Amino acid sequence: MKKTIFITSFHILISRNILATGILPLLAKRNGVQVVILCPKKKEGFFRKEFEKAGVLVEPVSVRLNWRDFCLRFLSLASLRTKTLWLKRRTEMKGVGAVFSELIPAFLASWLTRRLSPFLTPQNRFQPLLEKYQPELIFATDVQNEYDVSLMHEARKRGVKIVGMVRSWDNLAAKGLLRIIPALLLANNELVKREAMALHGVPAEKIQVVGLPHYDNYFQAPKLSRLELAEKLGLNAAKKFVLFVPVGDRYLTDNFVDKNALTLLDKILPGDWEISVRLPPADSVKEIEGGNFSERVKIYRPGGYFGNVKNTELSRIDDEILIASIKYSDLIVAGPSTMVIDAAIADKPIILVGFDGKENASYFQSVRRYYDYNHFQPILESGGVPLARSEEEFEKLVRAYLADQTLDWAGRRRIVELECQFTDGQSSQRVVEELEKFL
Repeated sequence: MKKTIFITSFHILISRNILATGILPLLAKRNGVQVVILCPKKKEGFFRKEFEKAGVLVEPVSVRLNWRDFCLRFLSLASLRTKTLWLKRRTEMKGVGAVFSELIPAFLASWLTRRLSPFLTPQNRFQPLLEKYQPELIFATDVQNEYDVSLMHEARKRGVKIVGMVRSWDNLAAKGLLRIIPALLLANNELVKREAMALHGVPAEKIQVVGLPHYDNYFQAPKLSRLELAEKLGLNAAKKFVLFVPVGDRYLTDNFVDKNALTLLDKILPGDWEISVRLPPADSVKEIEGGNFSERVKIYRPGGYFGNVKNTELSRIDDEILIASIKYSDLIVAGPSTMVIDAAIADKPIILVGFDGKENASYFQSVRRYYDYNHFQPILESGGVPLARSEEEFEKLVRAYLADQTLDWAGRRRIVELECQFTDGQSSQRVVEELEKFL
């Protein structure tokens, strides 16, 4: 009888960060093991097309949160005391949890959250699938996602072993208290491991640092040639180009940041350069999408829609285009995103946009606040990526990098050491080795 591993994919980046890596092929090669991917029902077609093959099955799940999910999310967020959440409570969270977090001691809030979680978490969401497959192991790829948490609670009651993973570098400081600690927590790097221990009380012996499987492909040559990339993005393969990655509209009340930065970039660059704009996969940038820019500005939106722009999935070709865009670019301009790590791996100069333009927004409405988040401090301290706090500073940095792309290379190398930790392209293998220990 085959041993079954459930792998969750309820966040839009899991399909790219986990499923499109070497993890599935490595598991599928193992005799006597089958993988079952759990995904949202409305995305079933995408997952079957992208990932279903010998040894890998797809099971759709109806996803809908209820009042208990929201109650536990509130408690989880209010239990964690970080600079990131202090800022978020005063901005996009609109004060939710602020009073609770200030009146209730952190240890008591954490105890209450974890005490209530097994009882309040909706039950039986995954009961039919657990009974059908009798899985040997649950690989919860996003330990702070409500559906992952629900599955982990049901699995624990049945005695099923659980391996969890922190989805992204900012999650432990931004997404609330871990409501359930798995038998093993996979961390991308030592920074994440230390946060898991300090902020969430996860014992060191329950954490294994494995690197970032998504970046395995970044340490190889791009699958697309420069000419193939140019054809897909409408670029001239013979010209140099800047990769511009907007912040997006979601967390900026009036997003003039992206339009101002792009307009300024278009003004500064030499006439024979082009600009490739990669829109955020799950966000709109109305001032750019509906804007009127010069012909050398080429706009590209990755991903496919499932009802709205926020609900999307990235295919393998989307990732190949991103990797090639980074590798072939001559300069990268971005907001506070993982693009700083992407650029550092390729040793590409990158400038962070930290100004709002002529609108001069207040701090709590400004893009500036995002650079004060916990996870961004090692980046700023690395010396590998400058933060342009004004248009004048931005122009000065652009001209400096146009003249010398090797500037700040030592700092970029430091970012790779801190955030990737491993540069051997074998993080997928390390994940699989940890999973196999539980089979």
